[in-house]
Amino acid sequence: MVLAVAVVVAVVALLATVGVPASDNARTHRTPTLTTPFLSYAPPAGWSAPPLDRGAWTDAPALTGVVHGPGYECGGQSFVRGFAAAALLPTGAGVGPAELAERLARWFAATSYAAPSGAPPDVSVAPPRPVPVDGPGGTVAGTVVEVSVRAPAGPAGCSAGGTVLALGAPVSGGAALLLVAGDSAGGPTEPAAPDRSTLDAVLASVRLGPP
Repeated sequence: MVLAVAVVVAVVALLATVGVPASDNARTHRTPTLTTPFLSYAPPAGWSAPPLDRGAWTDAPALTGVVHGPGYECGGQSFVRGFAAAALLPTGAGVGPAELAERLARWFAATSYAAPSGAPPDVSVAPPRPVPVDGPGGTVAGTVVEVSVRAPAGPAGCSAGGTVLALGAPVSGGAALLLVAGDSAGGPTEPAAPDRSTLDAVLASVRLGPP
């Protein structure tokens, strides 16, 4: 997928339009479990938080608990094999955790796999599926949205597509979201793309509530 710096800048702009409250970004470069004020999750082995001096976006409040998969170069650009982050969004009339999860997953897929020329990727969204999510008050009903994306034709050796998963669950501050994405086609042999079980394990590790 496209260089995470550019993706996060754009995602922050998207989320800011719905009034995301500020929260601290992850400060640890490698950790077995990442915690935020509203959820925790376990990133895949080998994924790490971006360096604090990577760019101005590291101070953006919309996303927290950000981790990148291994990076590589292709066609003169930088790419990462995977990406995960959390967000807390306000809900409203007709806009609950499921709708916010789908909005985030669709937008991330379309932005991350667009061609440098701006040509959009092919995006398909599976029906949302319910999932139980553990929290301090017990188990709540969450929703997972899955987006499959096929990138436009690009330089040989670059990613040709990916999978984006977003989990949304109700919390006292609105909707807690966990986004995890990974390449599913194309790209180099090393670093390899994450397999589907790796992405599913990230979602399964989500726990609501403060640390």
